Amino acid sequence: MTERLRVLFVDDDHNVLAGLRRSMHSYHDRCESLFAMSGQEGLEILEKAPVDVVVSDMRMPSMDGAEFLTRVRDLYPGTVRIILSGYAAQDSIMRTVGPAHLYLAKPCSPEVLLSAVTRPLALRKFLSSSQLRSTLSGLTTLPSLPEMFVALENEFQSPNGSVQTVASIISHDVAMTAELLKLTNSAYFAASGRVSTPLQAVRILGFETVQSLVLRIGIFRQLSATGNAANIMRALDTYSVHLGMLSKALAKAEGADDTVSGISYCVGLLSTIGCLVLLDSYPDKMMEVLRRTEGEEITLALAEEAAFGANHGVVGAYLLGLWGFADPIVEAIAYVSQPSLSPVHDNMFLTALHGSTILGPTFPPTKPDTLPFEWDMSYIRSAGKEASLPKWRDMAIKMKAEWGDG
Repeated sequence: MTERLRVLFVDDDHNVLAGLRRSMHSYHDRCESLFAMSGQEGLEILEKAPVDVVVSDMRMPSMDGAEFLTRVRDLYPGTVRIILSGYAAQDSIMRTVGPAHLYLAKPCSPEVLLSAVTRPLALRKFLSSSQLRSTLSGLTTLPSLPEMFVALENEFQSPNGSVQTVASIISHDVAMTAELLKLTNSAYFAASGRVSTPLQAVRILGFETVQSLVLRIGIFRQLSATGNAANIMRALDTYSVHLGMLSKALAKAEGADDTVSGISYCVGLLSTIGCLVLLDSYPDKMMEVLRRTEGEEITLALAEEAAFGANHGVVGAYLLGLWGFADPIVEAIAYVSQPSLSPVHDNMFLTALHGSTILGPTFPPTKPDTLPFEWDMSYIRSAGKEASLPKWRDMAIKMKAEWGDG
């Protein structure tokens, strides 16, 4: 029997709720739908029994959608939170950056709505641990290195500050890139198409809005740890950037256009976001995992699976899927170690990431001779890339020498 989701819809408009009730009736075998006319009524329903997904309007009297979802996040962190609103004032949207996972705009077709509310169930194929799923649902922000904030503040204050430079700084930070793309891929900003790079995101939002997000709203969080933890973060960021650069180069070598190769960079960069989550949410446990990789013949992925029941690839894939990132990106990060398990074998992002993770630098950097996994030759052959491997190796050797990693 198919697992049913409990979904709570909150809107102060009778007509909207009636429409939602009609839309969801056809899917009663997949979703148990609950309805509330206010944030307070929604909280009362949640007190009686937990729900999997909450879908809330933004403009409501007494308690608006941002406040309601913030309280849901604090009280029920494992609940997936979605804003469904026709109200697109930018200040209000920015208030939902922290508490909402997804942003949908009215009018919303029943098919799009169903896809959004059932996405958490579909993502469970990647991550079976309910504890980790709850951790990911309850995330507010992820940490960035202090020097990133200094660089951004200097650029914002410079009379010659530019969108290009701000985007370049952000594109060297895993957390900042993920948060910015999550926001700009909401229905409010991406009406003209999916945003795939930090430069696109900063251009859409504008210089002043990004400045406000960084300095006032707090979309990004500065790492407070020092010493070894900060050094690990720096090594992870450097590793991620290099993965992104090599992924982009491999995609371009296979004939990808600028759009696809640009996305390939972001896929490589964001492929480590699960590692960042584990470091931030379980610092002591994750540091022990890293120590184990130094002292034993074990890869990082296997050590993570022993400690958490999942490796950082599937953790990251689940989180980005929850945030509404496109399926090819989510699947590339989830299946990077065994791409032949992917439902499709023509995913350029997966192909490039598989190659860059094997041929590129290693993390932790103390184990330079340990491959994260072996080539999945079944996938490479089915993707028609076996003849490209010597060229890829030469490219990787050259790039690693330029970085000082080879």
